[in-house]
Amino acid sequence: MQKVNKTELIDFENRVQDLYKNTKIKAPIHLSKGNEDILIDIFKDVQDGDWVFSNWRNHYHALLKGITPENLEKEILEGRSMHIASKENKFFASSLVAGQLSIALGVAMALKLKGSPDHVWAFSGDMAAETGVFHEVTKYALGHDLPITFVIEDDGLSVYTPTKEVWGASTFLNQEQGSLISYTLSQSRIQNGSKERNHPQIKRYVYSRQLSHHGVGLWVEFPEDQKSKSILESYQREIKKAMDNLALDNRVIFLGQTVGYKGSPIYNSLENISGDRRIELPVFEEVQMGMSTGLALEGYIPVSIYPRFDFLTLATNQLVNHLDKISELSHRQFNPQVIVRTMVGSKSPLYPGPQHCQDHTEAYRLMLTNTDVVRITNTEEIVPAYSKSLKNNKSTLLIEKLYE
Repeated sequence: MQKVNKTELIDFENRVQDLYKNTKIKAPIHLSKGNEDILIDIFKDVQDGDWVFSNWRNHYHALLKGITPENLEKEILEGRSMHIASKENKFFASSLVAGQLSIALGVAMALKLKGSPDHVWAFSGDMAAETGVFHEVTKYALGHDLPITFVIEDDGLSVYTPTKEVWGASTFLNQEQGSLISYTLSQSRIQNGSKERNHPQIKRYVYSRQLSHHGVGLWVEFPEDQKSKSILESYQREIKKAMDNLALDNRVIFLGQTVGYKGSPIYNSLENISGDRRIELPVFEEVQMGMSTGLALEGYIPVSIYPRFDFLTLATNQLVNHLDKISELSHRQFNPQVIVRTMVGSKSPLYPGPQHCQDHTEAYRLMLTNTDVVRITNTEEIVPAYSKSLKNNKSTLLIEKLYE
């Protein structure tokens, strides 16, 4: 595996920044800066035959695992920055929070079944490390003594939402920035431990993210923007009006990711609504849907918001098996009303890949029997559709898809 030094890592990300600024990259990018030294130190223990699993901010991981700068740049230019994959280098990245962790766990089990000396390295952010998935995979790795190391890259933020603030607590103790702590999993708690290559372990380091979540920290005008600019302006005006109208009803409360912190168009659509009517949540989509049902049982009308349809699929159990069926399950005693709002991600000017722009409208129409499914395809439909959902005596799933 080739060795990459700090200068080469920084130079690569600087080049990607320049390519993006010059509109050469037609897909989202998530750049790293400031954590080069600690990653180089971690990768000293990563061997050629080991697997590395990463997330959307993966360029440094990919280079340190042996993917050449030329091949990585080609992948980024072709729009795959968020989901780099290489069979030759045993590298895989997912653009969904914690999406790679259970896959990494399966690979670790396979290595143990084969008696392989190879190891799995699963990188994730601090929000992912607080999720149920993270606790399930680490608990299972411990119980079955699997050859996997989980590396938490803790910048304290999920997009721009403070992780510890929305959770109200953290699994991990406070830590000085720049330090690397290794943990050995125990049956009762996570505790400091020594390096164990063939046994499960957690490593965590804290750093300050020096660049924006996405892009290069400034507005880049893509030629394709002109085609959708008027639609976007009209959409923003109408969706804000629709949310303001909903807020006139004191029973309505808004919850989800980026309702209180920027990071998606959702935040802008709610800016006229007081903070005490907005509940910023961690990334736990299924729990969010269950919470929405519970709030509705106590007389609220939750507007449960999911930034993309792709993310709503993670809440399918609570939506299809609980919210949609609770009236039947309770012999009509309970009839909670939840307004579920989601969007189909646009493919232009930046194509985000298949995990960020899927449209599952017809599938949900087949699965939901007591919930109205409404697809909004033009700006004139926005205000009437949301007004109708408020007057409805059952739940409504509204899907905003106004442009490709």
